[in-house]
Amino acid sequence: MANNKKILIAYASRTGSTEKLAQTIAEGIRKVEGMSVDVKRARDVRPDDAVSADGYAFGSHSAFEYMGGELKMLFEELYHVRDRVSGKPVLLFTTGQGGQVAALESMDRVVGVFNPRWIKPGVAVEGMPGEADKAKAIEMGRKLAEAVKKYAYIVA
Repeated sequence: MANNKKILIAYASRTGSTEKLAQTIAEGIRKVEGMSVDVKRARDVRPDDAVSADGYAFGSHSAFEYMGGELKMLFEELYHVRDRVSGKPVLLFTTGQGGQVAALESMDRVVGVFNPRWIKPGVAVEGMPGEADKAKAIEMGRKLAEAVKKYAYIVA
C-alpha cells in the first residue's frame, strides 16, 4: 500500500531485555492497519532512516541511570537533521535492574530538542519484560501507530 506510514524503533541493548521490549512494541504497531515498522539497533540507524520515518520509538537499557551510549550517539548524529524529524510522534522505553525510570527521564530531556509529539507514558521495565510488561508495550506501540496514522506533517 502506497500510503503506509513507517515507524522506526531504535534501541540500545546489553542483555537482550531492551531488544525484546523493542520487538514487543513493534507487535503493537503491526496491529494497526497501514503501518510498517523498522526495528534497528541504534548503532545501525542512519540519519536518512530517521528522516524517512513518520514516528519513532527510542529505547535503551539503564546505564548508571542514563541511556546507553549507543543511543546517545544516535541522537548526536540526528541533531543536524532535527528540523526534518521535528514534530513527529515519539515513544520512549527503557529496561534495567534499577535506574530505568531515571534513564527514561534522561532520554526525555535529550529527545526534547527534537520537538517531538510525545506519546506518554513511556515504558520502563525491570529486567526481561514479563507478561504485564508485554501487554503495556503492545498497547503503547498501538498508541504510537494510531498517533502516526492521524498526524499530518508539513514538509518545508
